[in-house]
Amino acid sequence: MLKSCPYCGLIHDSKERCPKRPRRKREPNKRFSAFRSSWAWQRKRDTILRRDYHLCRICNAGGYGVFLPASDAELQVHHIEPLEEREDLRLEEDNLITLCIQHHSMADDGKIPRDLLRELASTPPRWG
Repeated sequence: MLKSCPYCGLIHDSKERCPKRPRRKREPNKRFSAFRSSWAWQRKRDTILRRDYHLCRICNAGGYGVFLPASDAELQVHHIEPLEEREDLRLEEDNLITLCIQHHSMADDGKIPRDLLRELASTPPRWG
């Protein structure tokens, strides 16, 4: 049976998936959501932000062509080894690094190598 597609306006077979249809967002993992609201995570997050002087470590290193002064609201603490892969490293300081929203997205997409992130996490930020 043919039907009019609400996403592209063309006519498709009713069993065919339109390429313009947006993908469903992944359901958040409830266990990890609970972890991110835990007292232990909030304390560790504050520790990492202080360790990195509230600076995006990629911007601070002058990498990836973007330097944006970030407010604390735009800074996020990134798990270098994702929780889904290495839950045992969830509170390890060597696995955590401060990133701005843009660089956090790039790191999640694999555009910033984990080796570089590990190296930056293990050294103090540079000044000037």
